Amino acid sequence: MHTGEAYHEAQQRIANAKKKGTTELNLGNLGLTQVPPELGQLTNLTELYLYQNHLAEVPIQLSEISNLRLLALDRNSIISVPKELGKLSNLERLTLDRNQLTSVPNELGRLSSLIRLDLFQNQLASVPPELSQLANLKELYLHENKLTKVPKEFSQIVQLIILSLSQNRLTEVPKELSQLANLKELDLSRNRLTVVPPELRQLSNLTVLNLQSNQLTEVPKELGQLVNLTRLYLSGNQLTKIPAELGQLANLTRLNLQSNQLTSVPPELGQLSNLTMLDLYGNKLTEVPKELGQLTNLTGLYLSDNQLTKIPAELGQLANLTRLSLAQASLVSPPPEVLGQGTKAMLAYLREQQADGEQQWLSKLLIVGEGGVGKTSLLRTLRGESFEVQQSSTHGIEIGVLFLTHPNEAEVTMTLNTWDFGGQEIYHATHQFFLTNRSLFLLAFNARLGFEQGKLVYWLKTIRANAPESPVILVATWADERDADLPLSDLKQQFPQIIDLYEVSNKTGAGIAALQQAITHAAADLPLMGEIWPTAWLNFANAVRKSPGKQATPQKFWETMGQFNVSEDGKPVLANWLHELGDILFFQDDDDVNDLVILKPQWVTEHISQVLTAEEVIKRNGIFTRQCMNQVWASIRPGLRDFFLRLMERFDLSYRTLENRDISLVVERLPFEPPQFQSFWQQKQQEPACKEIAMKFQVSEILPGIPTWFVARQHRFTIDQGERRGMHWRTGVLFQDREGKHLGLVRTLRDESTNANYLHLSVRGPVPHNFFDVLREGLELTLRRYPGLKVTRLLPCPDPESADCLHEFDYANLTRRLELAKPKPLIECPKCLADISVTSLLFGLHYTTQDAVIQKIDSLQDSMAQGFTELRELVQREVLREIRTAQKQIESPCPSVFVLRPDDRPFWQKDIGAQRINLQLYCEHPGCLHPVQEGGLYAIDNPQKWLKVMTPHLNRLFGILKYVTPVVGPWLNISAPIYADLINNDLALTQALVSKLPEIKYDDDERSFLEPDDRLGHTRKISGAALRTLHEFLKRKDPDQVWGGLTRTTTPEGDVLWLCPTHIKELYPTASR
Repeated sequence: MHTGEAYHEAQQRIANAKKKGTTELNLGNLGLTQVPPELGQLTNLTELYLYQNHLAEVPIQLSEISNLRLLALDRNSIISVPKELGKLSNLERLTLDRNQLTSVPNELGRLSSLIRLDLFQNQLASVPPELSQLANLKELYLHENKLTKVPKEFSQIVQLIILSLSQNRLTEVPKELSQLANLKELDLSRNRLTVVPPELRQLSNLTVLNLQSNQLTEVPKELGQLVNLTRLYLSGNQLTKIPAELGQLANLTRLNLQSNQLTSVPPELGQLSNLTMLDLYGNKLTEVPKELGQLTNLTGLYLSDNQLTKIPAELGQLANLTRLSLAQASLVSPPPEVLGQGTKAMLAYLREQQADGEQQWLSKLLIVGEGGVGKTSLLRTLRGESFEVQQSSTHGIEIGVLFLTHPNEAEVTMTLNTWDFGGQEIYHATHQFFLTNRSLFLLAFNARLGFEQGKLVYWLKTIRANAPESPVILVATWADERDADLPLSDLKQQFPQIIDLYEVSNKTGAGIAALQQAITHAAADLPLMGEIWPTAWLNFANAVRKSPGKQATPQKFWETMGQFNVSEDGKPVLANWLHELGDILFFQDDDDVNDLVILKPQWVTEHISQVLTAEEVIKRNGIFTRQCMNQVWASIRPGLRDFFLRLMERFDLSYRTLENRDISLVVERLPFEPPQFQSFWQQKQQEPACKEIAMKFQVSEILPGIPTWFVARQHRFTIDQGERRGMHWRTGVLFQDREGKHLGLVRTLRDESTNANYLHLSVRGPVPHNFFDVLREGLELTLRRYPGLKVTRLLPCPDPESADCLHEFDYANLTRRLELAKPKPLIECPKCLADISVTSLLFGLHYTTQDAVIQKIDSLQDSMAQGFTELRELVQREVLREIRTAQKQIESPCPSVFVLRPDDRPFWQKDIGAQRINLQLYCEHPGCLHPVQEGGLYAIDNPQKWLKVMTPHLNRLFGILKYVTPVVGPWLNISAPIYADLINNDLALTQALVSKLPEIKYDDDERSFLEPDDRLGHTRKISGAALRTLHEFLKRKDPDQVWGGLTRTTTPEGDVLWLCPTHIKELYPTASR
């Protein structure tokens, strides 16, 4: 609204109020720069709202409205307040927050009826002691100013209940504040305090004390006398210890001690029987007291980023715990395979361990190297077996056992499961799945042929990429015929995982004793060696390892677990653990391959190897027909053949063609020579308004599976042409989006200047951002399979003057520039010297440009405009990723896209908090959000409280819902016109609701729902409290978790969405699900 229009609107509202004699007048959010003088004539007013205008000063005539009880002047540009306001003796609430005040007049101390005073977010360096005369004041908000001290006279405001002084420049707290006998909440966070007055113990009614982000080195033990305290925040200080007396705070529900220097916490904290949240994140703890297991009401325990090696089994008693954060490099127990399964799994492990636990002296020894170097003979010699001159080559993987005496533990025999990997290159892609971390590697090469012929650097890079924390012993075989000659010191510097080099002869046994001793000491130091397992779990695991069977049905598998006394909660955890360790193959959560448990993983690799080496598959460039499958796998029953084929698809080794499900394409047998794709690619560039986005991925090594796994995973974008049934080859692929508007090209290329290989992704089309995002996420997912792979991402300079600039910007550096507190929006190209807009360069590629993308969508207006559909899908996918990241952090998985509908009304009532409201779930397919076909409609029982908690999520959600259009498809169960009306009505109601949310009045006692979670990184816009509330609501309303037929689905790109059956089929067109 223009200034003149705003002033005229204000005059009209004032005239109407005068005519009607109203007592409440809202002139907020009009854009006023001055107030009509006739406002002072409204002597009957008791409530006056002038918030969120552009006022620079407060009109003196307001002091004449003597009946005012509420005066809202917040969110203006006010620099001073007239002393005449002190005449408003009936005023109960005054809001002057979020202005530009540098001082307030002493006369405000005359507001004898004032109950609440808001002065936060100004420029105040001091406040007048006269405010202490406000005898009825209960709430005083002074946070986010520049105060250096607090007047000790404030101790005279005896009715004060809430005092907020956070984010100022205070260095001390006057001990006189301890006289505020009625004080319930004291916020002194984000100041410069070094000590806390022990006199604060006298604040016997205090329920909330916030001292976070100061410079405290100790906490007075007297705080333990605050018997009514429910929340204590001490995070972000320099505490090295905390007093045991805090264990006396019997009513405490939240204790935040994160980001200090604590090396231990007192066991007395276990006495805090009402505690629901304990945050010890980011300290220097080396152990956790077992007494914390007594905190039976605890729902959240945060222990990440400490120096813990294990946690006590007693924590398994925390039956109400829903979030246990433990991530840290030093942790051994629970093991990472259990840790990654979440809180429920960790608690099951700890409960079983508490019942009975014992050490397991078992780990893995993996021997790798080129074919024919003598790996199998080396293992035979290490076991004391005889040397065979004509030892046959290993195809796939052979698993055996090596027993060694522990060097430090008496009467302990270590068991190493030995994995002998076939060295032929075609097997390398399948080997990647079993090169597990926390194992010991032997890298063998033939000393006669030299380390270069043995491709040592290649193998070391492969080990580093797959198992970056695993030690490596280099073994030179045939040392009886020639000494090993290699630059060992240089290799050690490049690959610190190398322990040493040992020269041996499998034939004579020379050097074997020294090698065996090195293996013994290295194995004893492995993280898995001596790991404590729950006894029942260990007994079952040993039974599986000794079982002669190769497979089992899940039902039989679970039954056998029960026979070994594994608890119901522990069964899925143990199964996942054994799967991660490579003892079994069991994809519990994948409906395509969860109908069988493989007890001998090498059995699967043997049969996959048969496909990779099948003459027909090689001859036909990867085409694998059902007839060929029946021949290659003739030794196994037909049902197993289908299962093995599905496993190959699960491993991204093959996929079924779109036109014929009886034909699969084995990507590791694609030809190296590319098809004639260039004309197709160049033709796209000639189309009008064609744009291109490109990114280079410099990787430390190009490994088997790159980019072939990506080709298999993204096969729904295949251009199904020619004999190859697609434009793909061993080192690249050309894809097309489902609308046929955009092409995406991925290739492995070589940098001529450095002679290093790299991946290059480029997408062409009218609005390439969305398709680029999909392909890039799929490529990133492939690269993430290698935990030790180093990746540098580069973007070409968009030289505005010409297309000749060859400079490439580091993507990570660009994103950091926009993530700074004060973003740097421009960067100079060192070659063409042009000033480049970072936002434009990253447009649609990074979350920091999301607002720019939304502005672009808004500018398109018409949903049929070029780019609307693509950018809408891009934004919706990005927001859903943020939500899903937050849900993963707080372990609250559930659908998150919905609309709210008023019950039996076509509109929202004035007091929406008291209205009956229903929640309607939507399918989350980006670009096609839509209501579920049946069900998914739930009544909200307590709308006022629920809306209050959910407001942050609703605001974020509407940011993507407002672009929904009624797309017709097979997910409809009603006619298209009725469906269009339904969608449009949902959006209109949602928009109306979001616009009303700020008007809802809530009890300030419930402000805790809006506490931020700073550890969610760039998902800071997503409310963890809201997502937890949503999860609890949906579970309560739909205990069977049908949720309108939505299924939790992981897309080929790794995104997690709740989708309807139709859109699942769209993502996986050739799957058997």
